[in-house]
Amino acid sequence: MPKYYVRDGYEKAIVEAHSPEEAALRAILTRFNSFTVNGYYVVSERGFEEHDDMDDTFFDSNYILDRIMEDGDDFEKKRKKDEEGY
Repeated sequence: MPKYYVRDGYEKAIVEAHSPEEAALRAILTRFNSFTVNGYYVVSERGFEEHDDMDDTFFDSNYILDRIMEDGDDFEKKRKKDEEGY
């Protein structure tokens, strides 16, 4: 799985995920201490440093919170399955 760098302006996390969206969800649900409201999450494969944003993926925080509410249980089951390796 690729490694992603997720940041929200206050917190940062490095996670492995299948996609940038999954990386954002994984970081928020397992590493971050709070949720960003009316902001955004930045997901990069290049690191945390400020660089050309063309390669970064931006997710509106309200979209991410909706995804967590919709698929939170399914995401948690998938995360546990990935961690256990089967």
